[in-house]
Order: sequence, then C-alpha cells, then structure tokens
Amino acid sequence: MSIQSSKNPIVKLTTILFTLSLGYLGAGLAQVVHLPVPALLGSGILLSLVAFTRLPLSMPTLMRNIGFTILGCSMGSSITPEMLAKISQWPLSLLGLALTVIAMMALSTWVLSHYFQQPKNTALLASTPGALSTVVALASDGKGDLGTVVVFQSLRLILVMASFPLIIHALGLQGSMPIDVKQPAALAWHTVPAVLLTAFATALMLDKIKLPAAYILSGLILSGTGHVGGWLSGNLPSSLVTLGFVIIGCVVGTRLKGMKLSELRSLSLAATISVILSSLIAAVGAAMMASALDLPFGQVWIAYAPGGIEAMAALALALHYDPAYIAAHHLSRIVAITLLMPLVARLLIEKGEPL
Repeated sequence: MSIQSSKNPIVKLTTILFTLSLGYLGAGLAQVVHLPVPALLGSGILLSLVAFTRLPLSMPTLMRNIGFTILGCSMGSSITPEMLAKISQWPLSLLGLALTVIAMMALSTWVLSHYFQQPKNTALLASTPGALSTVVALASDGKGDLGTVVVFQSLRLILVMASFPLIIHALGLQGSMPIDVKQPAALAWHTVPAVLLTAFATALMLDKIKLPAAYILSGLILSGTGHVGGWLSGNLPSSLVTLGFVIIGCVVGTRLKGMKLSELRSLSLAATISVILSSLIAAVGAAMMASALDLPFGQVWIAYAPGGIEAMAALALALHYDPAYIAAHHLSRIVAITLLMPLVARLLIEKGEPL
C-alpha cells in the first residue's frame, strides 16, 4: 500500500505536515531570491515541481478550507468605509468584466480548436476562467474531454498564480492598501480563534447552499464587517497569515500530483498560449476600465485575470489591492459562468459540434 493511499490517520497527518514543510521551504527559498509574494509563490512553485516525483504529498479539503478562512479574515481587516464608498463604480466595472471574459473565452476557444486540434466543446471548457466545479461537471457529463479540461484548468491556475505577481512587481504596479502580513497591529490573542471559528462555521453553512468560495468570502465578510463597524481592530498574526499563503500555495502545487509528464508536455504549450492571450485581453479591458473609473490598473487587472477566486483573492491581499472589489468581480464571474455554461455547452451539442 502506498503512503498516499493509506487510511492510517497518523500517516495522513505525517504526509500533510511533510507537504507543509516543503511549502515553507519553498517560501524561504523564494524570499532568499527576492520573489514577490514568497509564501504563496515559493510554496506553489516548489510543490508543482515535487508533484512529479514519488514523494507523498497531501493537502486535503479541510486544510484548503482553513487556509481560505485565514486569508479571508485577513483580507477583511483591510476593508475601510472609503473602499465601500466606491461600490457605485462596480456595475460599470462588472459590465467591462463580462465583455472581457466573453472575448478571452472566444479567442482562446478559437485558438485551441484551430491550432491545437481540440474539439470545440473541450476547447470552450478549457478556456473557461474559474468555476472549476461547473466545468469539470460538464466535462464529466460528456460535454468535453475530462482529462484535457482538468489539465488545462490546473495549468491555467498555476501559470496565472506564478506569473501575475512577477509581472506586477516588475512593472511596479503594487497597490497602496495598508495590507501587510508584517504589520505590528494584531488582533488580541483571545479574539483570533473566535473570529476564525465563527468564519469557518459560517462558511460551512454557506457551502451547504453551494455558494462559490464560501470559506474565503465568509472570512472577508465577517472580518470586514467587524473592522468597518469598529468591533474588530487589527490584523491576524503575521505567522498565521503566512500559514494561509503557504497552504494555498501547497493546494495549487499539489493539483499536478498524478499528472503524467506526457500529458504536461502535450498540453503545456497550448495552455501557455491560452493564458497569455486571455491575460492580454484582461489587461486591455482593465486598462480601459481603470482609465474610465480612475482605478489602479493592477487592481482591475487582477479582478479581470483568468484565475480562480481563491488564488486571485490571495494575490489581492499580498499585492495590497482592494480585496472586496476583486472578490466581488471573481464571484460575479463564477456565478455567471455556473448559470450560463450548461446552456452554452448544450447549444454547441445541438449544433452538432464534435466532442
């Protein structure tokens, strides 16, 4: 019996701790070479590489949800009344997001189907940013090749998470929000477990009604409400926020575990080109909207980026951008895709498009 398949709880715990240790090692190495967002980027890159070895790795759903809850609560601590006063700008920005997503999906689908011989349905599902559970469900239901879609979606998330911090750092586009995992002001020690447990319990209920990204949104809303209302003051301890980043980096990296190198080689070029095209379209849309609404370009670009809400929310926290704005945009995109993609896939099948 392999270590990964063992049901022994001690072995499982040991594997989780080993995975986290590798995540912290990656974070430390990233800090040494001065990579931006070292806890998130370093852990994700190292675990992505280790995923192709025989070393046992595990980052179960419970750990993922704990990491999202931590980061959600930390993001909420940065929300201010001044941020909320800008909500009136969001409808136009969301319209820009919708047009941008349509453009990036259309171009990516066309490129994948015409130049990489992917069937139209598979190309469409592979080009869909976010809403992974919906996309996988549609592929599993015969509306696309499941293996290809999963590989594309995994590569897309890793490429976006790895490249965006580097690009934004290189262009000097970091935000100015007062979000810093090293900030000295911290919540009182007895308040931290109460906030985290309340956010986690709330997320369990939200998850029951299928709210996307329930754990990160629960922490964001609870902590944000508390800080705006004045009954919470300060951020989570820096060590705890770092743990949240490392967990998310490990979650992203371990998604490649079990993937064959042959699959990676055959699809990596197509996935890379798809991500580059989608990111460029997102950049064009973000530039126009940032100019129209007088918003930071980097903030809008992260909000329009073809990544998952959890990874992009983590980047918002690390890169000092308005977390409520970014979370709202990615959540809106996920909801729209979840509602519309089954209809779009069905229409393609009715038109006789090959699977």
